[in-house]
Amino acid sequence: MKCFNHTEREAVATCQKCGKGLCKECAEKYTPCMCDTCAEQTRKNQQQQAQNKEEQRKQKYKDALVDTRSEFITTVIIGIVLSIVLIIWLRDDTDGFIDYVFFFIIGICIPFGWKFLTYLQSFIPLSIWGTWWFWLIYVIVKAVLSIFIGIPAFIYQLVKTILAQRKINKLK
Repeated sequence: MKCFNHTEREAVATCQKCGKGLCKECAEKYTPCMCDTCAEQTRKNQQQQAQNKEEQRKQKYKDALVDTRSEFITTVIIGIVLSIVLIIWLRDDTDGFIDYVFFFIIGICIPFGWKFLTYLQSFIPLSIWGTWWFWLIYVIVKAVLSIFIGIPAFIYQLVKTILAQRKINKLK
């Protein structure tokens, strides 16, 4: 068998992809042993796979950013509903517009504080058993703490969402 590229030379090996004969000089070019055509095709395939992998990584990252944004919007909507309920429930005790704004802000922040406390709670084992008094007190304490923790948690999530939106815009 003769070398595919150098017809005057004897083949000492064959291409592992297509089986073409290769002389010693051609056989030493690539590892594993391949002809120029198959080596170029393999290189292109590897580049395409690397590019696809990078695109998948970017898409996964973008999806995570979009998920962060949608979670923020969902929590804000829950907060708006809670604010409306608070305002309706406490409307007789309000003195004016400032009180409505205060209840609206508190209502929006409570779900963010609640989510943060739930996240922290995942690190503390909490028994699912208990009297209904235990759970009532637990919910009341968590709600009160949510008011105070909710304001910084809301600000943190707002900044995080704005930064995520900027990253999404850069990826487009």
